Amino acid sequence: MRSSLHTYRALLVLTAWVLTLVPALAQSSYYFPKTKNFDAAIPTPEQFLGYGIGERHSRYEQSVAYLKELDRLSDKVKVQTIGFTYELRPQVVAIITSPENHAKLEDIRKEHLQLADVTKPLPNLTNAPVFVNLGYSVHGNEASSLEASLLTAYYYTANQDPETQRALKEAVILLDPAHNPDGRDRHANWINVHQSDPSVADPADWEHNEVWPGGRGNHYWFDLNRDWLPIAHVESKNRLKFYHEWLPNVVIDFHEMGTNSTYYFEPSKPYGSENYLVPRSTYDNLNVIIAKYHAAALDEIGSLYFTKEQYDNIYPGYGSTYPDFQGGVGITTEQASSRGNRQENSTGVLTFAFGIRNHLSTGLATVKGAMENRETFLKHQREFYKSGLADGRKNPVKAYVYGEKHDATRLRNFTELLLAHKIEVYELPGNQTINGTPFEKGKSFVVPTEQPQYRLVESIFAKNTNLPDSVFYDASTWTLALAYGLPHVGATKPVNRGNKVTALPTLAANAPSKSNYAYLLDWTDYNTAGALYQLQSLGVTAQTALKPFTANTTAGAKDYLPGAITIPVASQKISSDSLYKAVQKVVADRKVNIASVNSGFSAKGIDLGSSNIQTIRKPEALMLVGTGVQGPEAGEVWFLLDSQFKMPITKAELSSFPRLSLARYNTIVLVSGSYNSLDKNTVDKLKRWVTEGGTLITFKSASEWAIKQGIANARLISPADTATKTTRQAYINARELEGAKSVGGSIYETDLDITHPLAFGYTSRKLSVYRNSSVFLAPSKNSYETVAQYTANPLQSGYVSKANLKKISNSASLLAQNQGQGTVVLFADNPNFRGSWYGTNRLFFNALFFGNIIKTVGGIPAAEEEE
Repeated sequence: MRSSLHTYRALLVLTAWVLTLVPALAQSSYYFPKTKNFDAAIPTPEQFLGYGIGERHSRYEQSVAYLKELDRLSDKVKVQTIGFTYELRPQVVAIITSPENHAKLEDIRKEHLQLADVTKPLPNLTNAPVFVNLGYSVHGNEASSLEASLLTAYYYTANQDPETQRALKEAVILLDPAHNPDGRDRHANWINVHQSDPSVADPADWEHNEVWPGGRGNHYWFDLNRDWLPIAHVESKNRLKFYHEWLPNVVIDFHEMGTNSTYYFEPSKPYGSENYLVPRSTYDNLNVIIAKYHAAALDEIGSLYFTKEQYDNIYPGYGSTYPDFQGGVGITTEQASSRGNRQENSTGVLTFAFGIRNHLSTGLATVKGAMENRETFLKHQREFYKSGLADGRKNPVKAYVYGEKHDATRLRNFTELLLAHKIEVYELPGNQTINGTPFEKGKSFVVPTEQPQYRLVESIFAKNTNLPDSVFYDASTWTLALAYGLPHVGATKPVNRGNKVTALPTLAANAPSKSNYAYLLDWTDYNTAGALYQLQSLGVTAQTALKPFTANTTAGAKDYLPGAITIPVASQKISSDSLYKAVQKVVADRKVNIASVNSGFSAKGIDLGSSNIQTIRKPEALMLVGTGVQGPEAGEVWFLLDSQFKMPITKAELSSFPRLSLARYNTIVLVSGSYNSLDKNTVDKLKRWVTEGGTLITFKSASEWAIKQGIANARLISPADTATKTTRQAYINARELEGAKSVGGSIYETDLDITHPLAFGYTSRKLSVYRNSSVFLAPSKNSYETVAQYTANPLQSGYVSKANLKKISNSASLLAQNQGQGTVVLFADNPNFRGSWYGTNRLFFNALFFGNIIKTVGGIPAAEEEE
C-alpha cells in the first residue's frame, strides 16, 4: 500500500514537471528557435516564475529574484545592488561574463578604465573584453523590455553553444532589468489586475488604458530618460555612479512606441538628429556596425523595422545619448507596444510576446556585434578622449569660470553635478574680473575646456543657436549653467586655477547666540526656503522685509536684501526658550546661518518694526492632478517640495475639485493641462477663494485658462493674423514645416524686478528662463504687475522660429496681480523644468511663501499707500 502511494505521488510529480516543461519548451521554440543546447540545471524564466514569458507582466521583484537565482546557480552571473529607488526597490545590475573573467573582474574593470585616461599608455587590447550595457524599462509602461531582459539573462547563463561561450569570454554584459522599477510595478499591477482570460485585444478595453499618471515616470512621475544630464533623481544618481565605474562601450536603451508602428533602431535622422559635439565616427561607423546586426536579427524572424526617420541623438541626457559623450555608442530601440497582453493594430493583432521577441533578438544581436567588433569599440573609446582633449585645445574658450557670492547652496549643487559627470573642476585661486564679471576666491570655480570631458563641458556651458534642424523630438538646448542661474563666462585667455576639486567640504553652520529680541535669516541662499518652512512647522511666526537694511547683529553689522526673514521674539506664540531650540534645530538641519540681534534699530534702512516688514503665512498648498493635467510638471512640483522643503502638498484629483472644500488651503497650484472639465460653478468657487485671500499659481496653459475664465485680468498675445490665401506646400514636408512653428524647448533672457516679493533672493535683474510652450502673456497695464519680462532680443540658446521669437520678445514671463484680497501668479513658462532649473524655481517657492504680501492697489504698493 505504501509502495503504491509512493508510486502515485511520484507520477503526480512527474506529471506536474511535464506540464511545466511542455509550455517551457514551446516558449523556447518561439524565443530561441535555433538554439537547443541549454543547460538543464538552469531554470528558464517560465519555470521559475510559473507562467510563460509574455503571458503576464512580471513584477520587478520577480525579475530581481530570477537574476539572483541565476547568480546562485551559475558562476557566469553576479548580481550587484547599485542603490534603491524612492519606493525602496533595489536597483540591480546582473554582470554576466565567463567564469574566467569573473575571477579577475576587478582587474579587468580597472584596466578598461585606462581607456579614458589618456595620460596612460593604451592597454593591451588583445584579450580585453568589450563592455556591453543592456538597459531596460526606463519608461515603466514600456513593458516588453523587462521580460526580454530575463530571457537574455537566461540565454547567456544556460546556452552552451560555442558562439555564446566566445561572447562571454570577449564581452562583459551589464544587464539592468529596469531603469525605473517604481514605474514598472505601477504599470505591471495595472495590467495584471485588468487582464482578462481570454485576453481582450480591443484597444478600448481598460487593460490597454491605464489611468493617470500611468507607469511611464518614476515615483515623482519624472521621465528618467531625460535625467542622465541633470541627474535630479536618486535612480539616476545611482545609475550614473555605476556607469562611470564601468564605462561601457555599447549601450542599448530599450523602449516602446505606438501600437501601429513596427520596430525602430538607430541610425537616427542624419545630422538633424545628431549632436555636433559627438565625433562623426560614432554615427557613421559604430551606429552602422550595430545596425547591421539588428537588421539581420529582425530579418531572420521576419519582423519589420525602420531607421533614419525620427527620434534623436541631440540631447546628452538620454540614456542612449549620454554614452556617445563617454566614448561609447548609445542606441535606442523602439518596439510597437501592445500595452497589455494583446491589442489590435492596423495590421491585425500585436501580442506582448511578439514585442518581447523583437527586443530579445536585438539585445542578443547587440552583444554579438560588440563582440565581433571588439577592438573597434575599445579603440574608439581611447580615441574619443584623445580627440576631446584636442578639440578642447582648439576651442577659443580656454575655460569657463562660474561663481556665486550669495547662494552657497546653488553653487555647491552645480559643482557636485559637474563632479558627478567626472568633469575637471578647479578652485579660483584669487579674486578676478573676467569679461567684466567679478569672481571671488572661495566662491568661484574654473572648468578648463582642454580636458577629456570637453564635450560634456561644452554641453553644460555653451550657448548654441546655430542648429542644423528646426524640428526637435525634445529640447533644443540644455545649458545647465543657465538653468542654475549662476554667473559664468567663457574666458578666451588662460585663467589661473588653484587646487583641483575632488570633493566638496561638508556644509556647516553655527547656531547664533540666544536673543531676547529677534533673529534674522538671509533669503539669498537656496536652503533658506526649507529653513523657513521648518521654522513655521515648529510654530515660529516669521516675517519678511520689503526693503533692504543693515542690522547690528551680535556678530557685527550685516546687510540684508529684500526678502530677509525676521523672527521677532516677543511676537511668538511659543516661549523664547522654545524659539531658540527651534532656531538651533533649523541651523543644524538646513545648514543655514541665522543671526541674533538685540535691538530693532538698524544701522541703515528700515527698522524691524517698519510697516515694510510683513508677516508670512505658512503655505497650506493644494495641487490638482489627474486626467488632463501634465503629470511631469505636477511631479516636478511634488518633487521640489519633498526634496528641498520637506513641505507636504495635497494632490487632489481634478474631477473631485467641484466637491472639495477649499477652506483649509491658502495656496492652489495649477500646472499645465486642460481644466475645461471644470464647470462655471466650480470656476466661480475658485474665483471667490482667490478674492477672499487665496494665492493661485498657474503655469503655461493653466495661465491661459485662468485668463480666459476671468480669474485673472491679464491679456494673452494672440497669434498673428494669417493671410486669407494659403500657400501650397508639398505634403511630404508637412512635419518639418509645421513642427518648426512650435516652441520646442529653448532658453531666453528676461528682465526681473528684483524688488518684487516674487523675486526676493535674486541679486541680478538678468534671469534665464526655459520655455517650451506657445502661451504668450502680454505685459500688464499695471506698472507693478509684470515681475519678469522677456528682453527685446531674448534668445540665449536653442531654436525658435522668427515668428515665435517676435511674439516672445518683450512679452511677460511672470505676472502677479491682486484679485480682491488674494493674488494670482501667472507663469508663461515652467519654473521647475526637469527638477534642474534652480535659477527659476525660486520664483515658484517665493510665490508659495509671499503670495499673501503682494499688494498692488491701483498700482501703488500698499505699504506706501498707507502713509
